[in-house]
Amino acid sequence: MKRVLLVDDDQALSGVVSTALEEEGFHVTQAHDGRAGFETFKAGIFDVVLLDVLMPELDGLDVCRRVRQVSQVPIIFLTSRAEEVDLVTGLELGADDYLTKPFGVRELVARMRAIERRLNRGKAEPGTQGEVLSRGELEVDLGRFEARWKNQPVAMTRSELLVLAALTRQAGQVLSRDRLIDLARGGDAVITERTIDTFIKRIRQKLRSVDDGFDEIETVIGVGYRLKAQK
Repeated sequence: MKRVLLVDDDQALSGVVSTALEEEGFHVTQAHDGRAGFETFKAGIFDVVLLDVLMPELDGLDVCRRVRQVSQVPIIFLTSRAEEVDLVTGLELGADDYLTKPFGVRELVARMRAIERRLNRGKAEPGTQGEVLSRGELEVDLGRFEARWKNQPVAMTRSELLVLAALTRQAGQVLSRDRLIDLARGGDAVITERTIDTFIKRIRQKLRSVDDGFDEIETVIGVGYRLKAQK
């Protein structure tokens, strides 16, 4: 994870972060507004994208949305806004992590390396690359990174798909929010139980968009969630 795209309109901060990262052995490319950041991303090859949230032209959420349409590159948000709505929205869009300003570069590097470890674990574990999980009319295709319900494709973010995959893999069993965090994103992830609730809500909405009678995901009050066992 050496090639870093840093997109932040605070040029002074970007300079400090860039210098510190390069001292750690990273190669950093900077952009100072969202539109320039996305154009730079399309023109280059990067191992990780660091995105500010509040930027001119396009904000970080818009950039994240556009990047996720073409790539699964790791994305970390750098935000001075600690409101949960921004953080949850960013994770829903497929971001991998976030840091709230001000932050230390050592912590940023630690987060980047934690993501890299998760990616490497995924490559090393058998049965994850190209795996297709199925339960009744539901399929979760981890090779194509898409879900299908009654043979109809359902677009989901990476995080939503991994939550659904965890439920599908253990259909009939109740999974706590903590367990879903571990199964879907790995122990290094920074994610809250409320974010899992948001993912479940959006998964249900998306599946109901192709079948308004979809009710396969059950809430077990005080415990967590369960995908119904096959009838």
